Amino acid sequence: MTGAESGTGGTGHLPRRGALAVLLAATFMGILDVLIVNVAAPSIQRDLRAGFSDIQLVISGYVLAYAVGLTTGGRLGGAYGHKRVFVAGLLAFAVMSTACAAAPGVDVLIVLRIGQGLAAALMLPQVLALIETVFPPEERPRALARYGATLGLGAIAGQLLGGLLIDLDVLGLGWRSVFLVNVPVGLAAAACAAVLLPPSRPGPRHRPDLAGLLLTAIAMTLLIYPLVRGGAGGWPPWIWPSFAGSVLALAALWRVELRCARSGGAPLVRPALLRERGFGLGLAVVVAFYSGNYGLFLLLAYVFQDGMHLSPLGSGTAFLPLGVGFAAASMAGRRLVDRYGRNVLVAGAAVMAAGYLVLIVTLLPGPVPTAPLAALAMAPALLLAGAGGGLVAAPLVGSILATVPAEEAGAGSAVLLTVNQAAISLGVAVFGTLFVALLGTDPQDAAASVSVTDFTDALIGCSWFLMVLAVVTGLLIRCLPRRAR
Repeated sequence: MTGAESGTGGTGHLPRRGALAVLLAATFMGILDVLIVNVAAPSIQRDLRAGFSDIQLVISGYVLAYAVGLTTGGRLGGAYGHKRVFVAGLLAFAVMSTACAAAPGVDVLIVLRIGQGLAAALMLPQVLALIETVFPPEERPRALARYGATLGLGAIAGQLLGGLLIDLDVLGLGWRSVFLVNVPVGLAAAACAAVLLPPSRPGPRHRPDLAGLLLTAIAMTLLIYPLVRGGAGGWPPWIWPSFAGSVLALAALWRVELRCARSGGAPLVRPALLRERGFGLGLAVVVAFYSGNYGLFLLLAYVFQDGMHLSPLGSGTAFLPLGVGFAAASMAGRRLVDRYGRNVLVAGAAVMAAGYLVLIVTLLPGPVPTAPLAALAMAPALLLAGAGGGLVAAPLVGSILATVPAEEAGAGSAVLLTVNQAAISLGVAVFGTLFVALLGTDPQDAAASVSVTDFTDALIGCSWFLMVLAVVTGLLIRCLPRRAR
């Protein structure tokens, strides 16, 4: 590795700060687009005359495409140079964001969001690799801490910025502005990256695991799509063969990955990892934790806007306790886990479950007061749930990777991130469908025909399941081995 590549020569303090700003801007933009669309969802649905299941696909399509492409995107960076692929990803993200803003209908928007997710899969996996390249060892911890803080800031800002942009309605753009905001940021970041990031030398090029990539996409699509469309269509017969097809695709994926590993290739998922008991349990923790947390974001957007008739900005503001609790606890969690170990994660899951219980108790008495007061009454519960989630999220990946051999940590990290994103997509599908079933109709139709109490009753029903998932998360964490064998 050359001096420019390692960050120890030819890259001064100020250029490194500029390079970090570019990398964090890309990270913020990618995370923002998971959450900013939640607060825009009711507006998108009204403007495009879409169904609720369409909106689920608008959100899930982005996350699912990112999940499927993440490992391949990281490998492309290693093969062709992280800087080159990062800049290409930034430009592709800006182009796809422009296209999303111009979408004439919801079907086109769904397809474009998938493209945007694939662009994110090119861009985001390069960030950590480039931090390793740009910063010498003594400066990396501070850079990584700022990276973590950016993730937390994205969680807070997504809802608030989305609501502000829609309420401002600049040039009559409405919800389309939540996509257009990416364009100047993406183009500026790409231009700065070309100048500020040191060149990265391409590494060895392995034959891409196209069969594994295709089977992963098929398996996840055959699971998520019927979950979303099935509820809206009264669970037609075609969904059951689709679920069966998902299982068959996963079985085929396992065989393909085994064959690829035995032949000396670079499988998308290393089979040896999945044989590690701790890692398998860790994947279950990730699914339980992230599916519940991100499913909640979509439900709250509709409760606040269609149920309580808050403006998008009011809705974004009502999300603040959840985001602030999550971000603050995330920063504290990293320090606490060094002292108390994984007990911090178990405590976080318990706090999260308590938050959902407080939310249920807050909403149970019956008819809620006026909308602003109802949202305010929910704030302590959301703050508690967010804080619990932050205590789990910050140290979770490190705690799971500690259960596998050191030489498998890189591959394990990629699999965890993929399952993380897949779990978000699953949560949007499952909890969105459950919410509509409990509400009894599409939330946009319900806005004019049912009371705010009907919305909060549906949220209560979902919160029981969220509480159970939080408890399951804590129990699974307790079962994790303490160290690699």
